[in-house]
Amino acid sequence: MKTKLLLSIIAIAALAACGKDVSFDTLETARKQAKENAEFNAQSWRAQTPDYAQLSLISRGDSSQTPDCPQGDGWASIDLVNPNNPAQKIALKCSTVSDSVGCREANDFRMSPFANEDGSCQPVTKVPHPLPKIAK
Repeated sequence: MKTKLLLSIIAIAALAACGKDVSFDTLETARKQAKENAEFNAQSWRAQTPDYAQLSLISRGDSSQTPDCPQGDGWASIDLVNPNNPAQKIALKCSTVSDSVGCREANDFRMSPFANEDGSCQPVTKVPHPLPKIAK
């Protein structure tokens, strides 16, 4: 019974965080952290794929971060682009919260269980606010 009560309190607290607007500065801090985390994941992904080592990063961040959802959906769009041939581009979706989840090519992401999270505010129990810094 105590466990159920504790879980209920945690769930209510998590839901209370949704829908409560944060300040502009708080939102900007969250956006910067999400972008930094996603870029870290993209750099790690690129480092594991030597054919892509020369490609530059273009980050667009997590577009679902808003004053009432500063944690966002947990995913950012990043392109790896050849500076000498902009037509050579690899689209990635990178986690803004987990280095163990990392990145996936956009086509693989669409087929993953994570795809349904993209574009929808995630509860703080799934994507915490404030976002942790994952860069090592």
